[in-house]
Amino acid sequence: WKSSMAKTLDQQAEAILKQHLKLGTAKRDVDLIGSTRHHQFTSVRSFKETASTLARIARALGVKRLKEIDVATATAYLVSRRDQISKRDNFVHVQKNANKLISQKTLDAERKALSILLKEPISRIYSANDKPLASRAYTTEQINKIASKQSARNSLSTRIAAEAGLRASELFTLRKAEEINIKQTRAWHPARFKGVEGQRYIVVGKGGLVREIVLSHDTVEALEKTRFVTPQQVTDRGVRYTAHYDIAGGNSFSKSFGRVSASHLDFSNGAHGLRHTYAQSRLNEIKAMGYPEQEAKIILSQEIGHFRANITETYLR
Repeated sequence: WKSSMAKTLDQQAEAILKQHLKLGTAKRDVDLIGSTRHHQFTSVRSFKETASTLARIARALGVKRLKEIDVATATAYLVSRRDQISKRDNFVHVQKNANKLISQKTLDAERKALSILLKEPISRIYSANDKPLASRAYTTEQINKIASKQSARNSLSTRIAAEAGLRASELFTLRKAEEINIKQTRAWHPARFKGVEGQRYIVVGKGGLVREIVLSHDTVEALEKTRFVTPQQVTDRGVRYTAHYDIAGGNSFSKSFGRVSASHLDFSNGAHGLRHTYAQSRLNEIKAMGYPEQEAKIILSQEIGHFRANITETYLR
């Protein structure tokens, strides 16, 4: 027999959050958590990230049990975080060697985790780092320069992510389109990938969304040379993937990309910046084919793994 005192903070966080875990359930079919606006977890990655965030907060607060945290404590913690300097060496959206105040994104992620823990909404705390958000997109020349300085394995992943607007973790999930069937439970826009030449592949994104992407014939030729004879198990950020290709992905790819970008461009917008590049370039292509702005955003949102046009605004600044 073990009491909750004997459990590590990470174990406590996972045990508390398990009651909200609904794997294999469509996002539209899960409930909100308590009186918050946050839905139950439909992906392992989101569950693990939230649990990890809670454990980190508890360690920072110096508590032994997560149950010691109440709304007042949570709010005071977020206020104290507002003026702190980030110690994370992630190179994301940061000039090399520059100090960076805690971002709004980090504060919001921590507020979300605390709200879920308490099953109550917590007032939003705004970051002191309130400078206008700059574009995270890379130019084609910058992407080519980064790829030329990477290992062959990372360079190919950069090429793939840029061509299809992939998240780093989605690189692990690449499959040929004919190898897997997409359940037709969603209304996909018929103009997806209109005007794009290449071969269709499948990736699995946030919330387990399975979607098509298109890769150029040259990239497909390079990718297929890395195909495993037998699929390999890969673990990234606590999530296990079955990889069919020997390419870089996930956290290690993101860190590598950031380091090369910082070293050779003197800044890094992170590997996620490749999604911004794809979104901005592709939206212009779709609009040039005669689609009005709002419909073009709907088409783009589906190509990058969303079903809400407003989500694309993040990528278009």
